[in-house]
Amino acid sequence: MTVIDLRDELYNRKIEIIEITKDFIFYAEELKINGVDSVYLYSYSFSENAELLLSCFSFEDAAYIQHYYSCENSIIILFENGSGKVWVIKVDKATGEEVYRKSISLVGRFSECVALDDSNIIVYTKSDDEYKSLFNRCLEQTNSDCLANLYDLDKNIRYFIKDFNTALLVKNSMVKFFGGGTEYMLLNDPFSGEKEKEAFVKELGSETEDIRDNIWLMRKNKFLEEIKAGEKNIKLKRVATAGSNGTVRFECICSGDIVFKGCSYKHKREHFCAVPLNGGKIRTLTRVKKYDEHSRYYTDKDKGKIYFLTHNNDEWCLNGEVGTDINITYPDSVGNIISCIEDRYIIADSILNTNEKYAAIFDSALGLKDVFQARCEVKGEVVVLY
Repeated sequence: MTVIDLRDELYNRKIEIIEITKDFIFYAEELKINGVDSVYLYSYSFSENAELLLSCFSFEDAAYIQHYYSCENSIIILFENGSGKVWVIKVDKATGEEVYRKSISLVGRFSECVALDDSNIIVYTKSDDEYKSLFNRCLEQTNSDCLANLYDLDKNIRYFIKDFNTALLVKNSMVKFFGGGTEYMLLNDPFSGEKEKEAFVKELGSETEDIRDNIWLMRKNKFLEEIKAGEKNIKLKRVATAGSNGTVRFECICSGDIVFKGCSYKHKREHFCAVPLNGGKIRTLTRVKKYDEHSRYYTDKDKGKIYFLTHNNDEWCLNGEVGTDINITYPDSVGNIISCIEDRYIIADSILNTNEKYAAIFDSALGLKDVFQARCEVKGEVVVLY
């Protein structure tokens, strides 16, 4: 574990952390200078203990809201005020060079944005006065109240996404990850909430239609190719599914496996299951335990591990269920768990009767707790206090 203490540098500043890597932290700061709202973009080198100003942006319209997307080589910033116009700026992480800046006129008013990589972003829009009739036709034909367009920033080309369902899944549930040198997109596609689906199936009984939960997988590059080719039905690989017999829900990526929770209505059982990323049979990992107000599951999606937390006599017991077999006990006073590092350290939001932010690090091997008056972010084995 590496703890980076930046309280002296960042504590009293209005900071938004964009990304933490093993070598750097990237963050933005809002300042008002001479009556003008400005955004400053920084990187902080852990090895050099130095802050570097990457870039600065000023807009006279204080209503603009900024959204940050960290990609492999650049940071993309989208400024919007809920209208049909946005500003998109791309900054090189290494040099701070502004490599793209453009005002984009949208079809409709801005709703949300997803960055797929350094060059491609998807912007979702909703109805406005100018395009009201278009959105009404879209709603009638597809049951979708928003449109999605892919913007290739390198080529300055906009592609309308014709597969409405997949576009919405990307917005609502996409998980990006690398496997075997390839970048994948995983889409969790449930029919409804777990309790709602079970109640729906019971109500319809034998007349139940083909309702289905799906977990889909696709290579990112293939996804982009199909959008740019104008495909109406993007080809997705189904890696797990459940109809009226139960449910499936994605949990995490663990050691090259896609881990999900599967429920069987017939056997009244839930299990954590895994399917290899490169294909193969689904296998059962462990049965899902019953939980109540004194116990719960905690999934660390960043590390690909699932834990079971049990509360008893002013203590929490943390048991590894998937990806780890640890057993750690720590006192209530440590706070609400944020992460577990090296199967030893508990990182938590400390529970104190104050408006100030506090973070705690509990060393389970030594039984020692350190509390810091600071905000806290964790990425992998790096803990940043600021």
